[in-house]
This record gives sequence, structure tokens and C-alpha cells, in this order.
Amino acid sequence: MVTAIIPIVLTVGLGFLLECRRSMDVRALASLSIYVLLPCLIFSSLLTTEVTPNEAFPLIAIVLLVTATLWVLGKAYCQARRCPRDQESFFLLTTMFMNAGNMGMPVALYAFGERGLDLAVIWVLIINFLMNTVAVYYASRHRGGRREAVRTVLSLPTIYAAVAALLLRFAHLPFPDFLLPPIQQLGRAVIPMGQLLLGIQLAKARTQVSIHISGVLLPNFVRLIVAPAIAFAFVYLLHLQGVAAQVAILMAAMPTAVNIAIYTTEFDLQPRRVATAVFTATLASFVTLSILLVLLG
Repeated sequence: MVTAIIPIVLTVGLGFLLECRRSMDVRALASLSIYVLLPCLIFSSLLTTEVTPNEAFPLIAIVLLVTATLWVLGKAYCQARRCPRDQESFFLLTTMFMNAGNMGMPVALYAFGERGLDLAVIWVLIINFLMNTVAVYYASRHRGGRREAVRTVLSLPTIYAAVAALLLRFAHLPFPDFLLPPIQQLGRAVIPMGQLLLGIQLAKARTQVSIHISGVLLPNFVRLIVAPAIAFAFVYLLHLQGVAAQVAILMAAMPTAVNIAIYTTEFDLQPRRVATAVFTATLASFVTLSILLVLLG
């Protein structure tokens, strides 16, 4: 299973080198992934998946429980330290939200096959919803950004793609056979695109690492070590087994989401420090995820 990390390292590294040689338009690539490729993957996966509700609902519960637990721990820590509001937002954002899309889906695919990817898509759908509500709120609350959070959620096609797929599936409505293959191909493209985009964004953040490294060690520890331990506890309590249990623990162990760096840059919430957290957590995750995959195997 450790070999599942190697293709990701190579593709992310390729994106890193590409950005070092020439400046890439991150916003254009991100928009292509968010508004075209990811909705196609979610639609086709939910329409054709063999994941049963008995597997999906516990997985959804674990996403919510892990996120809520990290929020409680983060709030308690920040209150005990009497952290200012921007520092509290930084800590919560970098520990609660993992890179489920750019890294989680490909690792689940390479390690557990198509079934792992189908389960990872469910996790991505929930965590993306949380990121575009809770994360946007914390990134923008110093500017009063609740309305912006609602607008962002409603503008994302992933929600509508999921609703359409579920309606077609559970209402037993026909879907043209000739349309599904191209949608699946577009959906699969989000995996290499996401890895290349991650490498490009890491390259853009590389010059800021030495300045803020000491301030991201604790958030990185929580994100890479504490979060999967919490997920393991809930997997045990909910009696989740098999690939679903492995994917839940694996997804919880992903590094800080790149989207968090995008949000904090947009709303000017310690963007360089957040970029450092994303950069260092991603590099460290190549080691922690390799170890975790051995343990899961």
C-alpha cells in the first residue's frame, strides 16, 4: 500500500517543478477543477457506486464527528491560551480541514481501488460543504463574511451534481448511456489535475516556510497525528469495518487543505502562515501517510 504514495509524490513534484520554471495561473486551474471536473466525478460516482447506505451514513457521521471534535479541541486550546480572534481562526482552519480532494481521493484510489475512490468521494462531498460554510466563515468573520459563505455554497455545482445523481439513482430514472462515459472521463481528470495544482501551489508557498515554521508545528501535529487517531476512535465506536473504516482513517490523516490557503489569502487572514502550514503538512504527510498505510494494511 505504501506504493500508493509514490505516484502522488511524482505528480505533485511535476507540478512543483512546472511552477518553478514558469508561473502558472492557479485560479484558472482551480476553477476548472471545482466547476467542471469535480462535479463530473461526484455525479458519475454517486450514480454508479456500489456503496450502500449502511456504509455511507457511518462514513458521513465520522466526517462530522471528527470535524466537530477538532473544533472543540481547537476552541478549548485557543481559549486556554487566550488567543486573539485571528489566531483562533488560523488554528481551527489548519487543523479541521484536510486535503481530501487533491490527495485523499488519489491515495484512496491507489490504495483501495475503485471502492476506495467511491467512499472517498462521499467524504469529499461532506468536507467540501463544511469548507465552503464553516471555513469561509472563520476565514472571513473579521470582515463579517456570513453572507459570502452562503453565496459560495449556492454557487458550487458539486451540490447540484450530487442531488441530481441521487435523484436519478433512487427514483430509478433513466440516464442516457452515451453520456455517462464522457462524464466519467472528465471526473477522473480531477485526480491528476488536483495533484498538479497542489504541486504548483506548494511551489508558490516555498519561499515563506523559514519565516513561519515554528508557528505551524502544533497545527501540523494535530492535523496529521491527532485527527486520524480521533477517526480511529469513532470507527471503533461505530463498528465500521472493512474498506470503509480504512478510508475513514486515511482521509482524516490528510494534510491541511489547499483551499484553506486560498480562503485566507482572499480574506487576508495570516495568508503566509497558512501557506506555510499547508506546505509543511503536505511534505510531512508523505511520511505519515506511508506509515499509516502500512498500519492499515
